[in-house]
Amino acid sequence: MWFAALEDPRRLSWFPRFLEALLENRPEVTALLENNPFPLKPPTYVRAQFYDYRFANSDQRTERRWWNRRSLGMYFPVAYLNSR
Repeated sequence: MWFAALEDPRRLSWFPRFLEALLENRPEVTALLENNPFPLKPPTYVRAQFYDYRFANSDQRTERRWWNRRSLGMYFPVAYLNSR
């Protein structure tokens, strides 16, 4: 979802709907992910955090570490369905 970070989430109409679909564990949306992170039941809460990724240096890559990441804070606050 790297491309979502290029915009303010308040300007992305699809992102809250994506989170809502995850909260509902909709198969047509979880199929877009490599693995369904919620195979048994939908999550109660979701959130999105924002990270800055940098390539690892050559020493780190010899240890099979490819990225360094630094938290930039919350991208989208905790969300939940009102029906719960």
